[in-house]
Amino acid sequence: MSRMGAHAGTNCPAVPAALGRYDPWRDVRLNWPQVRVVIERMTGDLLGEVRDGGAVIALRAGTSAAQRRCTLAHEIVHLERGLHDCGQWLHREEFAVHLTATRRLIRVTDLVAAIRELGGADDRGALAQVLEVDTETLVMRLSQLDRDERRSVRRALARCVPLWSVA
Repeated sequence: MSRMGAHAGTNCPAVPAALGRYDPWRDVRLNWPQVRVVIERMTGDLLGEVRDGGAVIALRAGTSAAQRRCTLAHEIVHLERGLHDCGQWLHREEFAVHLTATRRLIRVTDLVAAIRELGGADDRGALAQVLEVDTETLVMRLSQLDRDERRSVRRALARCVPLWSVA
């Protein structure tokens, strides 16, 4: 699938979607060289976790590259925010971490480029694939676009993909 070029039947300009896209693998290599990333079998529902006081990020074996990318970004945000027991605020902390990771993984410019690449089709699975994220991350990012981001997406897509909505 091409990431560049105008779309047949549209007035959309060519947009290179992957330029400058956040790479959590690069981030951990450059900014967290003391942290070892391992992929291993895990029990329960966890896709990843930070262990050993931040020395290890474990990612679940058998997940897709997109899931590992999203999970690694999520665990890096945990490292940045500090490792502490959040007690009754655990769900609030997980939401904040996930939101930060989704914003880092899906920039508005990348979202617009991906929608254009799909010709405006409202197919969340395909959109997640183009953005190299899992659908959970995409759905959260779309649901948490702020007013300015929604306006920016609508404006960018108005001429070439008028049927797509970020309402």
